[in-house]
Amino acid sequence: MSAWIILGCGCFGVVIGVLTLVGRGIAPHTRSPLAGWGRTAMGGGFVLEGGARLLDASSGAGLAVSTVALGLVLLGAALQARGGLFTRARRTVDGE
Repeated sequence: MSAWIILGCGCFGVVIGVLTLVGRGIAPHTRSPLAGWGRTAMGGGFVLEGGARLLDASSGAGLAVSTVALGLVLLGAALQARGGLFTRARRTVDGE
């Protein structure tokens, strides 16, 4: 059951990342390409981990897949941080 949850969360993350890349993200201040790629990479890591669990990979293959998935999640987090995930949205006033 946990593998399905991991896979579903990963697919959601990939969809949110792609929506951010095309400019239809849920947060207006994170519409940078780095934030979109970061969300996509993070979601891809979760999809990879959930897929390996669903396919019941052997312990050696599971370790290799988990290592790659962890690398993708960390890369995604770094890209999101660089892309302005923690910046606050500024309201623009006429004339600015």
